[in-house]
Amino acid sequence: MALCLLASLWIVAVPWRGAIAQERTALLMDGKSSLYQRVLTRPGAAIHVAPDGNAPASADVQPLSMFFVYDRRLADGSDWIEVGPASTGLPVGWMPAAMAIDWKQTLTVAFTNPVNRDRALFFRDRDYLLDLIESEMLVPTVDGYRDSVSRGAVPADSPLVSIEPATHIDLTENFYLLPILDYDYAYFETGFSSLVLQVAAATLHEPVDDPLKRGLAVELVESQGDLMQGYRAGVVFVVDTTTSMGPYIERTRTAVRSIYRQLAGSPWGDRVSFGLVAYRDDLTTTPGLEYVSQVYANLDDGRSEATFFNQIARVEPASVSSRGFNEDAYAGVLAAIRDIDWTGYGGRFIVLITDAGARAADDPFSATRRGGGQVRLLAQENGIAIFALHLLTPEGRQNHEYAAGQYTALSHWPNVGSLYYGVQAGALDTFGDRVDGLAGALVSQVATAAEGRLTDVTPDPPDAGADQAANELEARTAMIGRAMQLAYLGRAAGTEVPRLFDSWVADRDLINPSLKTLEVRVLITKNQLSDLQATLLAIIEAAEQTRIAPRDFFRQLQSAAAAMSRRPEDIASGDVRRLADLGLVGEYLEDLPYQSRIMELTEDDWLSWSFGQQREFLDDLEAKLVLYEDLHDDTDLWIALGVDRVRGDAVYPIPLDALP
Repeated sequence: MALCLLASLWIVAVPWRGAIAQERTALLMDGKSSLYQRVLTRPGAAIHVAPDGNAPASADVQPLSMFFVYDRRLADGSDWIEVGPASTGLPVGWMPAAMAIDWKQTLTVAFTNPVNRDRALFFRDRDYLLDLIESEMLVPTVDGYRDSVSRGAVPADSPLVSIEPATHIDLTENFYLLPILDYDYAYFETGFSSLVLQVAAATLHEPVDDPLKRGLAVELVESQGDLMQGYRAGVVFVVDTTTSMGPYIERTRTAVRSIYRQLAGSPWGDRVSFGLVAYRDDLTTTPGLEYVSQVYANLDDGRSEATFFNQIARVEPASVSSRGFNEDAYAGVLAAIRDIDWTGYGGRFIVLITDAGARAADDPFSATRRGGGQVRLLAQENGIAIFALHLLTPEGRQNHEYAAGQYTALSHWPNVGSLYYGVQAGALDTFGDRVDGLAGALVSQVATAAEGRLTDVTPDPPDAGADQAANELEARTAMIGRAMQLAYLGRAAGTEVPRLFDSWVADRDLINPSLKTLEVRVLITKNQLSDLQATLLAIIEAAEQTRIAPRDFFRQLQSAAAAMSRRPEDIASGDVRRLADLGLVGEYLEDLPYQSRIMELTEDDWLSWSFGQQREFLDDLEAKLVLYEDLHDDTDLWIALGVDRVRGDAVYPIPLDALP
């Protein structure tokens, strides 16, 4: 059951032709059996009743409308396409092919936050960009381009087409598409590799500005002071409240009380708010723990010092011990993401405080059934950064390495690094210094915003009295603050992608290719996400049913795939050696510059794996299933493109890493 976009972003009535029209099927993509030709419309596109420039237009079309192609024709020296809203049904008319972008795949890219890298450059020609990346003159050439852009003096014949905006574009606030039309590979002299992507920018309306004709500095600071006046920060502490955490709970209270006192005398004190979520562990075997997670103070409570401390006065360590050493930290973080209203906060920060590891997705006592990767992705999709303060107490020394790996991954931020800090020996004084410093740094970002400035990320000389990890955390905290401010500015200013263009761009920073400029995503509908869930569930159920006889796994999957397919005879009679051969999601992921882990799984691979390896594979799929439930239910993430969209056709650009 290949996944394809089955509905248009815009619907128009089919002109009456005097007879009942016969339903038709869209053209297939070359070499495909279930993926149909699609296009995205450019601004100014219109539907015509015939492939003729003189034919009247029956309706205008919104930019970004998605259509299936039913016919292609050359008329009066121009290419025309006949289009319709679905892969089967009735076409609605014709449009010039030049007013549409062929979209062979549903891959698109999104800009990463530009906080710690240079802005992406877009070039007219693939070969030029490939040669540039592999040239000894890469750095001076790129510096020259950036200098010409900063002076607004890019020549008309420059190979440079456009440049990424200075501030971050929030997909949920100002949706855009950069669909991948083609790709190639390039290799830097430093050894890094990069995908060179041909993309076509498309927005909901034609941008009025050309970033190549204005200076970089002017673009970033123009009206910045006024816009930054609305920047607010929310900081939610997620605290382990099991028996060993008493002194740390109290020290956290002290740190927040100190911050409130500083805020009380400042003109921007009302722009910072605190919240607190407590968590413990599974109640089935230890009901005396009272809760798995609980919100004690939300950000609305935290706008008042008195209300905040009245709410958290009830936070005390548990009176009974939990089962084992790991606690359900992910339940606490998930509660902070889901149950806290982050609306109106440009800076969104979670500070996790714990002395133990987290219940993993496959842990039978996990309340969330989620892994750290899924929780982190959900946080970042909602614009939230996670810090982790891990108390390395002597009692937990056998758990330290395991937990540090979990929290390093949980707190990772793209192009910045991990926001993890391990407090050696669980020293209360050291912990207090880190909480004070972290809370103070997050609050200071509001102060710089109130002055109309971005947080300075120029590193200060290392503090001789602090350890290297503390210095790194301080530097990364500043970068995260600046990232939040850039995202806020982008939303406040309505930053858009540059003018519509077809061009080539590297997915890595040209000067520092260890940093990603673009994140690959797959545009899917809510209905398609449900299909993907059904596919993974079929794989998991087939594996569970054949646990004793693993050789029957692929045969069981073949039966499931035939039941789910529109052409079961093709699957039932075919030679199934890979999951991709089943047609569950094969064509959907084929021919892409990124490979699916599950599609390449062969029957020989499955049989060669130990039971533990098979279980790990299935646990990963189960964790993704739960993630898909989160994404499906998060209404803020889904974008309805066009006025006539039905609920299941709302789209979401899911990160490629979230796919199986």
